[in-house]
Amino acid sequence: MVMTNVFLGLFLIVLGFLTLKYPSLIKNWRYATEEQRKNIDIEALKLLCCKSMVVSGTALIIVGIMSYFIKGSWPIYAMIMIAFAMVGYMVARTRRYDKNPQSRKKQTITAAILAVTLFLVVGLFIGGKTESKIHTTDNDLVINGMYSETIPLNEIDTVYISTLHNLPKIELRVNGYSDGSILKGYFRLTDWGKCKLFIHDIKAPVIVIHYNNKHLILNLYDALATEQLYNEIQNF
Repeated sequence: MVMTNVFLGLFLIVLGFLTLKYPSLIKNWRYATEEQRKNIDIEALKLLCCKSMVVSGTALIIVGIMSYFIKGSWPIYAMIMIAFAMVGYMVARTRRYDKNPQSRKKQTITAAILAVTLFLVVGLFIGGKTESKIHTTDNDLVINGMYSETIPLNEIDTVYISTLHNLPKIELRVNGYSDGSILKGYFRLTDWGKCKLFIHDIKAPVIVIHYNNKHLILNLYDALATEQLYNEIQNF
């Protein structure tokens, strides 16, 4: 994540300065006709693009460096929000320097992109923070929410209570959500390989389930609810 942010940040900074010399890098100018270019203040537009990309690139580098010291999924959301803010700012400010009328189709596409980006950021954050609905039925352990899972209780080989400190080290987030205290999705653990986690409090006891050569580790926000769930699974 650190190198990705630094690379993207440097790329944006370099691209920003290049727009000062090569205005054809700016879409509004590159595809404009000679008549349309008369309605564009290219000097102001070049400066706007340069400032926006330099500020965004610097912000990405700072986020990358901070992610080395502060773990979690927040750098991903920060990158999306930076991109969202940069696009929104440039779209709004560009209208000052490009007086050519925009087609309704173009306006709709731009608004849709911004709306989808914001929806994804908010959706991921809310989904990650929301406690997974975990319960047992007569035959299954059911986990609803992000990365939902259903496990037949008769396929569970072993189940026990532990703490993350006493389990193999989490080496890598393969495909999951992590904000420092909540872990959801697929993670790679030393010796165990890829495991599925539904951990709502990394400091609280967790239930470790082994089934079909797979490991599932989970707990709930409430330690008593976690213990009750463990008893339900164990007594099957």
